[in-house]
Amino acid sequence: MKRKNNIQAYTFLSPFLVLVTILYIFPAVLTVVMAFTDLDKSFIWTFAGLKNFERVFRDPNTLIILKNTAVYVSVCILAVLAIDLMFAILTTYFIKTERISSFFKGVLMIPMITPAVVYSVLWIWLLGSTSGGALNRIYMFVSGAGSPVNWIASYPMQVVIIAKLVTSIAYGTTIFSSAINSIPENQFKAARVDGAKEWEVVRSIILPNLRFHIMFIALWETLGLLTDYTTILLITDGGPGVASEVWALSAYHKAFINGKYGYGAAISLILIAMVLVLMIAISVINARMERGAQNDAA
Repeated sequence: MKRKNNIQAYTFLSPFLVLVTILYIFPAVLTVVMAFTDLDKSFIWTFAGLKNFERVFRDPNTLIILKNTAVYVSVCILAVLAIDLMFAILTTYFIKTERISSFFKGVLMIPMITPAVVYSVLWIWLLGSTSGGALNRIYMFVSGAGSPVNWIASYPMQVVIIAKLVTSIAYGTTIFSSAINSIPENQFKAARVDGAKEWEVVRSIILPNLRFHIMFIALWETLGLLTDYTTILLITDGGPGVASEVWALSAYHKAFINGKYGYGAAISLILIAMVLVLMIAISVINARMERGAQNDAA
């Protein structure tokens, strides 16, 4: 009977396993193999050993791209966590009316559900380099300047960070709001009886109860920021030069724009190694936090 149940289970799982193998496992293995070849637009598979990885570290732009990636990810993570917590606390703890709270959360959802192309076009229109750009009109009217500013060319990294932040707020806010709603009401009542002020309630009750959710959002956003380059591609395309180029976008440019598929695969493989190291580090920190919480409870 147990064997029959196993056969039935594998039968139902087989379509999913086939799809996962074709769409995920096979491309992953192919990328690893490709990273050790000179594959380009000629599609000639020639073994190159570690040549592609040597080219990555000899590239003079590698340090700039690595720095851009570190700045992009770290600034976005810190800003996203702070903004998500602020909006979650404001719309869940301070605003008691469900209808008003839901309205604000719905507004935060709009950038996230807007198609990336439409969203990027809106930013390009807003930051247009001519006098017809929305921000330049305001700037020239307020400051009296006679010439417009090319905002995207002048502040490329700041632009892509802000654009990414706006689309990242809704998810974390939703997670944190749900977590705040799950905190037992007697904790808040006890704090009010003790005379705790609102900030003390936030600091002593809400934030400690959200520590594991904060770790989850930090991990989720880190993985997303390291591997996603759509917003940057559509708004700045990594420019001017490599001023806003990040690691994942560099892999795309090398593979699909320059046609150096082996080189692009090597960059992707290094990115995967970075992600694995970060995941392990965050998992270790999370495990230590859990042990600390268990010791405190004991």
